[in-house]
Amino acid sequence: MPEALEHTRPLGDKRRAWLRAHGDGLYAGLRRLLRDPFGQLLTLGVIAVALVLPALGFLALDQIDRAAVAWRPSGDLTVFLAAGEPVERAIELADALQGRPEVAQTEVKSADDALAELREMSDFAEALGALDANPMPALVIVRLTAAGVARLDDFKTELAARNEVDWVQVDRRWLERLEALLDLARRAILLGAAILAAAVLLVVGNTIRLEISLKREEILILKLLGASDGYVRRPFLYIGAWYGIVGGLLALLLVHAGLLAVQPAVDRLALSYEAGIVLQGLGVRGTALLVGYGALLGWLGAWLASARHLRDAEPR
Repeated sequence: MPEALEHTRPLGDKRRAWLRAHGDGLYAGLRRLLRDPFGQLLTLGVIAVALVLPALGFLALDQIDRAAVAWRPSGDLTVFLAAGEPVERAIELADALQGRPEVAQTEVKSADDALAELREMSDFAEALGALDANPMPALVIVRLTAAGVARLDDFKTELAARNEVDWVQVDRRWLERLEALLDLARRAILLGAAILAAAVLLVVGNTIRLEISLKREEILILKLLGASDGYVRRPFLYIGAWYGIVGGLLALLLVHAGLLAVQPAVDRLALSYEAGIVLQGLGVRGTALLVGYGALLGWLGAWLASARHLRDAEPR
């Protein structure tokens, strides 16, 4: 019944009528989509591609970030103890740091271990072997969490102020370069997502425009009976939302297919680095966001199109 005639109903009846009207619109939108699913493949395909590209981009960034944490070279901080400090002091320092929120992992190296590693990594093995005493101190390698990276300078100053510490070396260049690259990639993906979202709005809007033109006579009759624009617009909004939901589900399938396709290449890369990597999917939250984003784009595209073209369907 047109909304203009509903003001005489009791509040409970109005609520039931409102719920029934929205339920009917939801069901009618799905039925319209299922009546000719193959005829809607172009629209659904455009929506799916527009959703899957940014989803894969953000998944790739997340995987790169995880891999960078696993493959970071020799820790974020190297804490050199003062000369003459025993390795037990390094162990005590590592134990004290392990409970800090900034610290993900610690590794203690004695002076002998540090000297042996230096011999392997440098061209001065013979010169080092000629020394009467070991010049290397005991040290602690500290791998940082995200919270530790965020306050790297303050944490370094705090460690350097300890009595048993001689100096602290920060290995941060690779972190800064990686973060700059990831930030650039995020901005590029967001820009691409915005452009693709505009394409979805145009495609859904054009589809809804065709739907309105097919139902022009029915719309004219409803308006002659006093139906408001909101009442007439409602079924088209649900059609647009269903386009977005189904397009989001198709995008979800494409995301999983893409992950399965690249997993063998990732396995070979992980083998070369002697690290295990398992590609992470969207998960429950990511799936809900993807489908919800598709529904929102479909609904918004339908609203824009119906607001424009329903004005042209006014009774003369």
